[in-house]
Amino acid sequence: MKLCFYNLTAGFKTGGLETYCWEVGRALVNQGHEVHIIGGMGGQPRNQEVQLIALPYTPRERFPNFGTRFRKLAERLSFARHARPLLLRGGYDAIIVNKPYDFPALRWLRQHGFTGVTALRSGGTDFYWGDRYFARAVDVWLSTSAYNARQVETRYHRQVSLIPNGVDPDTFAPRAKNLALRQQLGIPGDAQVVISVGRLVGWKGLHTLIQTLPELPHLHYLAVGKGEARTQLEALAQQLGVASRVHFAGEVAHNQLPEYFNAADCFAQPSIGEEAFGISVAEAMSCGLPVLASDQGGLREVVAPSRTGLLLPPGASAAWVEALGELLDPKRRQAMGEAARQRVLAHYTWAGNASKLLAHLQQAQG
Repeated sequence: MKLCFYNLTAGFKTGGLETYCWEVGRALVNQGHEVHIIGGMGGQPRNQEVQLIALPYTPRERFPNFGTRFRKLAERLSFARHARPLLLRGGYDAIIVNKPYDFPALRWLRQHGFTGVTALRSGGTDFYWGDRYFARAVDVWLSTSAYNARQVETRYHRQVSLIPNGVDPDTFAPRAKNLALRQQLGIPGDAQVVISVGRLVGWKGLHTLIQTLPELPHLHYLAVGKGEARTQLEALAQQLGVASRVHFAGEVAHNQLPEYFNAADCFAQPSIGEEAFGISVAEAMSCGLPVLASDQGGLREVVAPSRTGLLLPPGASAAWVEALGELLDPKRRQAMGEAARQRVLAHYTWAGNASKLLAHLQQAQG
């Protein structure tokens, strides 16, 4: 099949949604299919197997501020203006989108003779007024977690199938402790290290981890990612007197993340906002790290409590202190990390994700 992942941000961002497009795309190429990503200009291809077609768009900040979702939709419509002719002439057997903001482009394609399969693979709730009308252009409905599938079903009254996100277990694999990276980051070789990976934004709840440090004097926190909350997080660390034990690595290329996971002892996802899945959670588990995660959303489906990690109340720093203290026990940590790796191998690989996606698309072809 000739497949297109149509997503503006896949051209230049490095989050979980974008990782999905590139990694499941590569898995599909390895299974003998041709895959294109049509994304916005401003970035570079993340692998050589998938072809990136980068197109211009108007950034959301340039539109009137009638709300964030209005601006996001306007941004996507500006992108669609350039993409629609390519989508129509591309000879694609299937086009996969990740956001309802791209439903109008699918509707336009249907009206102009596109006969391939259209699919939504959802990982969020970016709904807006009028999206149900455009949703009629979608053939296949998929979601990354049962939690998110229920949200999509409630909104659009369609049956949504579950295909969990994945990991490349050969790349994200347990290695010897990366002491060289610790030294580079200013982390003592014998320190206990908790790591988080993702955008530094308020709803990720990273302040919760910093608030635990005064109670855990041997623990260091490594934050991988960038975002507007970094200034506030640095100020909080200074205020609590733990700045020397908080390390900001900035944005890291996806293929370098295993080095950072293997410099840590456990992974934390303390989100206070909704998570549909959490690819970085599965990546950390694949590297043999136990996971502490907020007890909400799709995180409940990825982490097996007391076996691969612990689920905790969002923002409840006392509970996080207790849980982190529990994982300072090396034997407990090792047992959970080994179980986490096995859970990923059984349920969360990109090869498995690609095979399931392909089966749904082929079934829709008839």
